[in-house]
Parts: sequence; structure tokens; C-alpha cells
Amino acid sequence: MDYKNSLPEIFKLNNIYIISIKNGTYALIKEDIYIPLIRYDCVPNIIQKKHNSILLDIGDSETSMLDNLYYNKVLQDIIGEEITGGPFLGGRHRCKFKTIIGSHTITIDGSQFETDGCYETENYIYIIEAKMVEYTDFNIRQLYYPFRAVYDKVKNQKQIICLFIFKDKQKIIHIHKFKWNNYMKMLDIINIGYYQYSTY
Repeated sequence: MDYKNSLPEIFKLNNIYIISIKNGTYALIKEDIYIPLIRYDCVPNIIQKKHNSILLDIGDSETSMLDNLYYNKVLQDIIGEEITGGPFLGGRHRCKFKTIIGSHTITIDGSQFETDGCYETENYIYIIEAKMVEYTDFNIRQLYYPFRAVYDKVKNQKQIICLFIFKDKQKIIHIHKFKWNNYMKMLDIINIGYYQYSTY
């Protein structure tokens, strides 16, 4: 249930949300865990070809979109620093941590997550969730679970920023930039940037 409209009708009628706490075990909660993706009207930046690879034009997947953003220096421009490592955290991983949702402390123990990209610079780590269809909101789990796995490893050594990226029907790439104020509070997320890009 990656976006709010995918919830069962009975959940919508009763304002119920579901979150994974173990693989195969879920908690029903009343806090809304879907983060809106506000779309601003602006003129998209044109992605300038900065890499001469003949393979970058092959495919129309999340991975190929991220490859184009990486090799044509778009991700580096958004971060503001040279990318020194990545992509990391490919494949599936499990996480274990405590988090606060509303007035409750919940233990996540072995829930699975995946990332579409994770990059490192001198001062930052960027975690990316990418989609090839248009989204108006997303389940916070998609960014928070990998964020906590990375945070629990690096602590305060580097700032962790998360990107939610999607491509709409007009082939415009929308990039939303997030961070957490309090890493312990799952819903304490703020949008700190928005970008649009086009390949033409």
C-alpha cells in the first residue's frame, strides 16, 4: 500500500492505517502515514548530457532514470557536493529499531525494505525512492525504514537526506527532498526542496 488510494475502502472510511512491524506482522494505527507530494508549477530544468555512454538511452525503468540523473550530474547538483560513493544498499534488507508514532513507541523488528539508490558525499548520505508513475502521496515507510537503518549506522557523522522521485505522463521528473527533524519520530518529516527535470 505505497499510496493512500491503495488502502482498502474500510480503512479509508475508518481512518485506519497499517504499518509493518515484522515480516508478516502489522500494526493498525490511527496516524496518517502518507506524506503528500505537493506539485508546484515551474519550468522544468533540461537535463544536459554530461556523459557519453551509449547505454544511458536504453530502457525506461527506475534504475535507468536514476542512472541518467547520476551520470548527467543532476543528483550531484541537487546535493551540492561531489558524489564519492554509491549506489549502495541494493537489494532487500531488514531493519530493527524503535520509533515514536503519535503517543506510542513501536518496535520494528526485522521488517524488510528496499532502496532504489543510496549515495554518499563528504557531508551527506542520500537515500532515494524512485517511481515510474505519478504519485500524489507516498507511504512514509518507503523512506523512513532505510533512513533509520542508515542513521543507526552513521549516527551524526553525516546528514541524511531522502529523495522521492517520480516521472509523470509528460515524462517530467519530479524530485521531492526530505529530512527528519527528530529521527525517532516517524512522522516528523519535512519537505526541504522540490525540483523538476526533463530530458527535452
